[in-house]
Amino acid sequence: MDDIDGLITRVQSRTVCCVKDNDDIDSSHSMIPHGESTYDEKTQSVRSLDIQNENNANVVKFSEIERPIIMEESNQRSENIREENVVGISERDSAEVIDKNKLGKFFQRPNKNDYDKLDASPFVSEIFVKHPDEDSDKGDPLGGFLCTGSRSDGTFLHEFCSLQPDGILAKDLSVREKDILVRLNEKNTLGSLEYNHEGILELFRTLPTLKTISMETYNGKSETFTTVEFLLEGTKEEIIVKENSVMLTAQPPLVEALLYQRGNTSLAYQNGQLALCKSANFLTDCTHHFVVKKTLDEGFYNVYTFQVQKNKSKFLGLNGRKLEIIDGTDEAYIKSFQIEKIKRDSFLKPCGKDDMYVYYNKFKGIYEAVSRADALKDEGFGMIIIPTPCQP
Repeated sequence: MDDIDGLITRVQSRTVCCVKDNDDIDSSHSMIPHGESTYDEKTQSVRSLDIQNENNANVVKFSEIERPIIMEESNQRSENIREENVVGISERDSAEVIDKNKLGKFFQRPNKNDYDKLDASPFVSEIFVKHPDEDSDKGDPLGGFLCTGSRSDGTFLHEFCSLQPDGILAKDLSVREKDILVRLNEKNTLGSLEYNHEGILELFRTLPTLKTISMETYNGKSETFTTVEFLLEGTKEEIIVKENSVMLTAQPPLVEALLYQRGNTSLAYQNGQLALCKSANFLTDCTHHFVVKKTLDEGFYNVYTFQVQKNKSKFLGLNGRKLEIIDGTDEAYIKSFQIEKIKRDSFLKPCGKDDMYVYYNKFKGIYEAVSRADALKDEGFGMIIIPTPCQP
């Protein structure tokens, strides 16, 4: 049976080795005789040839990194989960599955029996949070209840229930009825033997104020994971979510390279500018890397930003119609995009301009935003978005 049943897709890799720092970028468009990375259209994979120095020493190999499987969702975006603390769902009988060949920790999908146990569980309590200046020992309600059940292996399963529409959980943090708590402030609660009902209530009660709080939930109906980051602030009267502090993300950030397949080149950050150039090792050269963060907008559509890995204050953005490196604090430029997958190409769609697609203009030698009709006249002028082994 499939390990994740389509919920999560991963990059399948074989023997990725570190590349020496002195493998410099060739910013020209001439062919590189050794170590050139290429995109194979037939296998839809990235290949890199052996790299050797003049003495045939320090051989470095990228054997093959297959292109991630495309997951069916509204924007046809491929998701690739590589962080060790990422939680996924497995169909195996064991509640916790740690596969040494795959990064991450995967848990048995909550089944009907688990939900029946939760519905019948006597462990149902209202969730409160208390801040230091509050007079009441009980704290302030978050607008919902926590229901806890146990699984066949003795691990705990925690579910949100009886949510109040105007409460903090539902209104501010977008928690849904019967969402399962996966993680709270870096504490893994799904599949935990440590955090029982009282333990989770205490985690909520002692949440800090004016410090970023992270919470991840799993919705069984839509089979989606959602992470929300937020700040709490309070007075002696009540505790509230700080205005404009909530950020919803559907997956952790990824570090990816953006390739132009027709030229076997990729976008790079060079001398403060956006360049399109070849590299013998774009998979490990951070000059070619962007930290891709996915959030959910008000309509719960996926929105992406592309932060420069080498300079976290810079982002990909539109200056007029031209794709450039933009300062992250400059609100005059569009820095958020949706992604649409069309055949082998991925197209960035600038938020607020749904009829525009970013494509490579071969006559100008730049990526620019044009109409959908112009972008799709010829195949292969979008991007290939490739996950890298690097961490955000």
